[in-house]
Amino acid sequence: MLTRRWLLIETLGRAESWSVVASGSRPRAWTSFRRAVPARLQPIIAAAHAGGVPLDQVLPQSRHAWSALRLLVIPVLGMDGRVCALRVWVGTGEPPQATGVAPFRIDAVTRRVDTLPDGLGPHFRGDPISWLGAQSYATVERFDGALEFAATLARSAPDSRWLGTATVRGSTGPRSVLIAARNGDAPATTWFGVAVDVTESVPPQPKSFEASTLDLLRAEQPGLYLAIVDTARVRLIRWVSEPLPGPLWSVPDERTLPHPADRTRILAARNAIRAGTPHTALAGIRLRTGANTWLTVDVEITPIPGGTPGAQGPEFALLQMEAASPFALERPEPPYR
Repeated sequence: MLTRRWLLIETLGRAESWSVVASGSRPRAWTSFRRAVPARLQPIIAAAHAGGVPLDQVLPQSRHAWSALRLLVIPVLGMDGRVCALRVWVGTGEPPQATGVAPFRIDAVTRRVDTLPDGLGPHFRGDPISWLGAQSYATVERFDGALEFAATLARSAPDSRWLGTATVRGSTGPRSVLIAARNGDAPATTWFGVAVDVTESVPPQPKSFEASTLDLLRAEQPGLYLAIVDTARVRLIRWVSEPLPGPLWSVPDERTLPHPADRTRILAARNAIRAGTPHTALAGIRLRTGANTWLTVDVEITPIPGGTPGAQGPEFALLQMEAASPFALERPEPPYR
């Protein structure tokens, strides 16, 4: 067991699945709790988890490296009081500054993300945050595993887990954040996770070449808006550009935004992309901007790689949207389902 360095132990699943995901600010890939922590200390740490309150005690004399050292265990509590992780330190005197960590919860059906970022430290806002759909990517600068994570959430196979690192915008500049998430089986679509500030060990990454290329395209065509959707349900995953102004993107399901009469064309384009078509276009798609108003857009659709390794077809597509003038209908139309 490492001494004099904080360990972050995720406790997102059953006790036998607990693992170390960070040592100090260094990421660890699901290192088994039972292998990383001496057997004689495991019951003490498990008791701190069960109680949900910090533990501070001197360990007994022994012939082990941790003999008579100070043990600190600090639970990381989620929104509902659930213990999502444990900060563990063994040493003498006062411990070093602990790595910032924030718990989060994801509903894979509604794509709602709730988080308590206060524990991430002064580089991030401290009040609770709730995001819906693409809003959760609002501060992301680079996240190479984003589509794989989105595909994992969409499948939500019972007892799954996911780990990766993203570069996000903090209040003082870009920061590297480790994301570790697990689900269970009741229901499997509810995920719990922790976000860990690992900037001291993992430098923030610049935008990828592909993202920089899209930025150049956007600069040359300021009326162009770029977004990524899944091909399974045609749901918005994230904006590559700023959001297209006008449509009601904050609704729980963006599939209610297109005009009902346009649904057949949208699904036909989706099916073509999934069947291997390298490019398709839709002209005059109407997106809801209010109870009785719409914005027409022309859309070009291109499949993009990423997602589940070995998937039978593209799981995601890039949309390039150009807006025309808004217009109003004489009577309201119900959204399609």
